[in-house]
Amino acid sequence: MTPEEHIRTVRPLFEMGSELPQNPEVEQDIQDRKGEAKRVTKRLASIFEEHKDAALPLKINLGGEDLQLVISALRDHARGGEGSPVPGSRDEIHGYCLNRLFDELVEEPSNILFTTKTGPDTMRYDAMNAAFWIECLDLMEDTFCS
Repeated sequence: MTPEEHIRTVRPLFEMGSELPQNPEVEQDIQDRKGEAKRVTKRLASIFEEHKDAALPLKINLGGEDLQLVISALRDHARGGEGSPVPGSRDEIHGYCLNRLFDELVEEPSNILFTTKTGPDTMRYDAMNAAFWIECLDLMEDTFCS
């Protein structure tokens, strides 16, 4: 068998294109977009409160302005920027607190999964895409930083 004949007899493991994951920028079909954004924002606010309490022994009072700095860095990261270190810290300890908050919140889009029915008995789980993440960040900023 010649090498050319051998190549024609090898069957591909996947059909062309089937091995490619869904484009992350495809808008997710979220039934109750506003309700889901509120649920995510509630979760993010809870994380912020934990960091706020943890910063008190360090004599750092995290407030709306600090949250706004972190949200801005998260937005930058979601759009492909660095995001970290979070700009605007007053000193080294304050910067540490802002960056720890950023580090925890930046993981949230991959921790919050949405389901898509792919067949009668099958579901696919997708992490939150950047567009919806930015919507949630906007809602959080409007709710807690104004």
